[in-house]
Amino acid sequence: MKSSKEEVIPVKGLPVSAAYGWSVGELMEKFIKELRNKKILATKCPKCNYTYVPPRLTCGKCFAKMDANNLTELSGKGVLVGYTTAYVELDGNGNFRDLNKPKLIGAIKLDGADSTIFMPLLDVEPEKVKEVLKVGVVWREETKGELADIKGFRPIK
Repeated sequence: MKSSKEEVIPVKGLPVSAAYGWSVGELMEKFIKELRNKKILATKCPKCNYTYVPPRLTCGKCFAKMDANNLTELSGKGVLVGYTTAYVELDGNGNFRDLNKPKLIGAIKLDGADSTIFMPLLDVEPEKVKEVLKVGVVWREETKGELADIKGFRPIK
């Protein structure tokens, strides 16, 4: 649709530049930084003992506040409680692209945690996946303290 000159609203004044900062918060920042050391941190609610990974500042069950004193380290082992198969992925520009080979995304309940995390499943074919499969974390070769330090989870015995 073309705009006519009458639809254009002139604005007088200086151009405006808006800068902003964004933070993931104290606990999530600690969680991400500790990935460099191949550690997975969770928060355990001091009131109801529900354990969240990744960490949260407020318990979703009882609304208790949590802080760094409530952090606990998890082993990186857990159980697959659900999964899906992805046939497309985002291309980084907001579009989908078809995958040459399907990827599995698992809902994983880590030992010592009550919540689940969603991560790629590695080294297992879609037809061989079953729920209640024991899994362990697979780290990137060189960890940097970022979310991509966890490549995914693979079946373990």
